[in-house]
Amino acid sequence: FVMIARFFAAIWRSIKREPQARAVFIFVIIMLLSGTIFFAEVEHWNWIDALWYCVMTLSTVGTGDFVPHTTFGKIFTIIYIFMGIGAFVAAARIIAQHAMDQAAESPFDKIRQKFGRHKD
Repeated sequence: FVMIARFFAAIWRSIKREPQARAVFIFVIIMLLSGTIFFAEVEHWNWIDALWYCVMTLSTVGTGDFVPHTTFGKIFTIIYIFMGIGAFVAAARIIAQHAMDQAAESPFDKIRQKFGRHKD
């Protein structure tokens, strides 16, 4: 549970601090929503299966349990993969960078930032 909480905290910090991170995450969400709607409508999958396929495709896991059967679905998937994988990798990089930055900070860094350095 702690790992999941840290993961979402890193995402939230990234979104709050960096406009570039915000743009990447918004693009990933748009990609997931548009893909889900497309596959639900064109391939006639239910919404969960369509979302599952989009996440598995963009994360490059690809379990193979769903494949598009229509020609239009296959063409869309090719374009979807080229557009989405880069965004998904960029989002993963941002999350990893913030997690590493947080791990590198000592507990005293936060105290120093909050109260300033004490001069002797």
